[in-house]
Amino acid sequence: FVARIRKDVVAFLFDNLEYFQSFDRVKIYYDGGQDIVVQSLRKAIDYALSKEATVFKRALLADYRLAQMADLLCTMELVAQKYKNHEQTATDIKFFGSAASFKSYMKSIRRKRL
Repeated sequence: FVARIRKDVVAFLFDNLEYFQSFDRVKIYYDGGQDIVVQSLRKAIDYALSKEATVFKRALLADYRLAQMADLLCTMELVAQKYKNHEQTATDIKFFGSAASFKSYMKSIRRKRL
């Protein structure tokens, strides 16, 4: 599981490397909820990005709503990738329905992008 998360994060970072390198610093906020996720993120980010360019910060309770929204958006993007790759789970289908039905959820979310 750790290896799969790390592989997916590294692939994402390499696919978007030019974007991440356009910043002086990349800040990673995580609530520290699951140690396995923290380990995977740290290993992937340390591998793909310069250690001097990344800062890990623990998400504070005061910022919890923002962290929840970020979590929701990341989860929805992950589900979008699963639908796109025809890898949706039974839970995804039970919750969102068909791929066409899911697109309506994503359409309303993506309209609010900055």
